[in-house]
Amino acid sequence: MNWPDATLNEIESREDLAHFLTGLAEKVRDGSLVVENATTDSFIDSAGRWTEAMEGFFENVIEEPVPETPDWAMIAAIFRAALVYE
Repeated sequence: MNWPDATLNEIESREDLAHFLTGLAEKVRDGSLVVENATTDSFIDSAGRWTEAMEGFFENVIEEPVPETPDWAMIAAIFRAALVYE
């Protein structure tokens, strides 16, 4: 799969995901990444809603069906999307 965010394409292992998530948190803390969902409950809600609606993202952006089995990069994509998904 080819993610539009190049950093997601580099995530192949659990360690890569851990590094991505800690980097994402640092960007939120230092303000270099503006978030729509700054509270825990809104972030979790957004993650659930994006995951439920990801078919549209896959059809329109990735141009592939949603994989039946998620990989480390998809988990990272859910976290990334949850920060800004309304």
